[in-house]
Amino acid sequence: MTITTRSNPVRRRRPEDSIQRAVCQHLRMRGARGLLWWHVPNGGKRSRVEAAILKGLGVRAGVSDIIAVHEGKAFALELKADGGRPTEAQLQFIDDFRAAGGNAVVAEGLDQALRVLETWKLLRARAMPPCSRMSCWRQSTPNNGVHPHG
Repeated sequence: MTITTRSNPVRRRRPEDSIQRAVCQHLRMRGARGLLWWHVPNGGKRSRVEAAILKGLGVRAGVSDIIAVHEGKAFALELKADGGRPTEAQLQFIDDFRAAGGNAVVAEGLDQALRVLETWKLLRARAMPPCSRMSCWRQSTPNNGVHPHG
Protein backbone atom coordinates (compact mmCIF):
# COMPACT_ATOMS: atom_id res chain seq x y z
CA MET A 1 0.00 0.00 0.00
CA THR A 2 1.40 3.38 -0.95
CA ILE A 3 0.30 6.51 0.87
CA THR A 4 0.99 9.72 -0.99
CA THR A 5 1.69 12.92 0.87
CA ARG A 6 2.12 16.32 -0.77
CA SER A 7 5.90 16.15 -0.88
CA ASN A 8 6.71 12.46 -1.23
CA PRO A 9 5.13 9.02 -1.51
CA VAL A 10 5.46 6.88 1.62
CA ARG A 11 5.38 3.09 1.61
CA ARG A 12 3.43 1.76 4.59
CA ARG A 13 4.94 -1.43 5.99
CA ARG A 14 2.76 -4.00 7.69
CA PRO A 15 5.08 -6.90 8.58
CA GLU A 16 2.44 -8.56 10.79
CA ASP A 17 0.25 -9.03 7.71
CA SER A 18 2.87 -11.22 6.01
CA ILE A 19 3.29 -13.27 9.20
CA GLN A 20 -0.46 -13.75 9.45
CA ARG A 21 -0.73 -14.78 5.78
CA ALA A 22 1.99 -17.39 6.32
CA VAL A 23 0.32 -18.69 9.51
CA CYS A 24 -3.01 -18.97 7.66
CA GLN A 25 -1.28 -20.86 4.85
CA HIS A 26 0.15 -23.33 7.36
CA LEU A 27 -3.24 -23.74 9.03
CA ARG A 28 -4.88 -24.43 5.65
CA MET A 29 -2.22 -26.93 4.57
CA ARG A 30 -1.25 -28.52 7.90
CA GLY A 31 -4.19 -27.88 10.20
CA ALA A 32 -5.16 -30.74 12.50
CA ARG A 33 -8.20 -32.78 11.54
CA GLY A 34 -11.32 -31.17 12.99
CA LEU A 35 -9.63 -27.79 13.60
CA LEU A 36 -11.87 -24.73 13.25
CA TRP A 37 -10.04 -21.39 13.03
CA TRP A 38 -10.69 -17.82 11.91
CA HIS A 39 -9.51 -14.23 12.00
CA VAL A 40 -11.70 -11.42 13.34
CA PRO A 41 -11.14 -8.35 11.13
CA ASN A 42 -11.44 -5.73 13.88
CA GLY A 43 -8.64 -3.44 12.70
CA GLY A 44 -8.83 -0.38 10.51
CA LYS A 45 -10.16 3.13 10.78
CA ARG A 46 -13.87 3.64 11.22
CA SER A 47 -16.13 6.63 11.48
CA ARG A 48 -17.54 7.36 14.93
CA VAL A 49 -20.99 6.23 13.84
CA GLU A 50 -19.71 2.95 12.36
CA ALA A 51 -17.56 2.30 15.46
CA ALA A 52 -20.57 2.87 17.73
CA ILE A 53 -22.71 0.50 15.63
CA LEU A 54 -20.05 -2.22 15.69
CA LYS A 55 -19.49 -1.80 19.44
CA GLY A 56 -23.24 -2.20 19.96
CA LEU A 57 -23.11 -5.40 17.91
CA GLY A 58 -20.44 -6.86 20.21
CA VAL A 59 -17.17 -5.97 18.50
CA ARG A 60 -14.38 -5.96 21.05
CA ALA A 61 -11.01 -4.23 20.81
CA GLY A 62 -7.89 -6.36 21.17
CA VAL A 63 -9.23 -9.69 19.87
CA SER A 64 -6.29 -11.92 18.92
CA ASP A 65 -5.32 -12.41 15.28
CA ILE A 66 -6.18 -16.12 15.15
CA ILE A 67 -8.93 -17.80 17.16
CA ALA A 68 -9.22 -21.59 16.98
CA VAL A 69 -11.26 -24.42 18.47
CA HIS A 70 -10.04 -28.01 18.49
CA GLU A 71 -11.26 -31.02 20.45
CA GLY A 72 -13.33 -28.83 22.76
CA LYS A 73 -10.46 -26.44 23.58
CA ALA A 74 -10.21 -22.77 22.61
CA PHE A 75 -7.03 -21.03 21.43
CA ALA A 76 -6.08 -17.39 20.77
CA LEU A 77 -2.86 -16.42 18.99
CA GLU A 78 -1.75 -12.79 18.83
CA LEU A 79 0.89 -12.27 16.13
CA LYS A 80 3.63 -9.68 16.36
CA ALA A 81 6.52 -8.83 14.09
CA ASP A 82 9.99 -8.98 15.59
CA GLY A 83 10.16 -6.33 18.29
CA GLY A 84 6.40 -5.73 18.18
CA ARG A 85 4.47 -5.22 21.41
CA PRO A 86 0.84 -6.02 22.18
CA THR A 87 -1.54 -3.18 23.05
CA GLU A 88 -3.26 -2.94 26.42
CA ALA A 89 -6.51 -4.07 24.74
CA GLN A 90 -4.74 -7.15 23.30
CA LEU A 91 -3.23 -8.03 26.69
CA GLN A 92 -6.64 -7.62 28.34
CA PHE A 93 -8.24 -9.92 25.76
CA ILE A 94 -5.55 -12.57 26.37
CA ASP A 95 -6.06 -12.32 30.14
CA ASP A 96 -9.84 -12.63 29.74
CA PHE A 97 -9.49 -15.54 27.28
CA ARG A 98 -7.27 -17.43 29.72
CA ALA A 99 -9.60 -16.65 32.64
CA ALA A 100 -12.42 -18.22 30.61
CA GLY A 101 -10.36 -21.43 30.27
CA GLY A 102 -8.75 -20.85 26.88
CA ASN A 103 -5.12 -21.01 25.78
CA ALA A 104 -3.70 -17.67 24.62
CA VAL A 105 -0.22 -16.54 23.56
CA VAL A 106 1.53 -13.58 21.97
CA ALA A 107 3.97 -14.93 19.36
CA GLU A 108 6.79 -12.82 17.99
CA GLY A 109 7.62 -13.77 14.41
CA LEU A 110 6.56 -16.66 12.19
CA ASP A 111 8.85 -19.31 13.72
CA GLN A 112 7.52 -18.72 17.22
CA ALA A 113 3.91 -18.69 15.97
CA LEU A 114 4.39 -22.05 14.24
CA ARG A 115 6.04 -23.54 17.34
CA VAL A 116 3.06 -22.44 19.45
CA LEU A 117 0.58 -23.98 16.99
CA GLU A 118 2.61 -27.21 16.90
CA THR A 119 2.80 -27.30 20.72
CA TRP A 120 -0.97 -26.87 20.86
CA LYS A 121 -1.19 -29.76 18.32
CA LEU A 122 -3.11 -27.57 15.88
CA LEU A 123 -0.62 -28.27 13.06
CA ARG A 124 0.32 -31.64 11.66
CA ALA A 125 3.95 -32.56 10.91
CA ARG A 126 5.98 -30.20 8.80
CA ALA A 127 5.77 -30.43 5.03
CA MET A 128 8.08 -33.02 3.48
CA PRO A 129 11.41 -31.71 2.18
CA PRO A 130 11.71 -31.58 -1.62
CA CYS A 131 13.79 -34.78 -1.88
CA SER A 132 11.05 -36.73 -0.09
CA ARG A 133 8.36 -35.98 -2.63
CA MET A 134 7.07 -38.92 -4.66
CA SER A 135 8.75 -37.75 -7.88
CA CYS A 136 12.14 -37.83 -6.13
CA TRP A 137 11.23 -41.13 -4.47
CA ARG A 138 10.40 -42.76 -7.81
CA GLN A 139 13.54 -41.41 -9.47
CA SER A 140 16.03 -42.26 -6.74
CA THR A 141 14.93 -45.42 -4.94
CA PRO A 142 16.50 -48.72 -5.79
CA ASN A 143 14.29 -51.79 -6.04
CA ASN A 144 14.41 -52.32 -2.29
CA GLY A 145 12.33 -49.15 -1.70
CA VAL A 146 14.84 -47.50 0.64
CA HIS A 147 15.23 -43.78 -0.01
CA PRO A 148 18.89 -42.77 -0.40
CA HIS A 149 18.46 -39.67 1.82
CA GLY A 150 17.15 -41.57 4.82
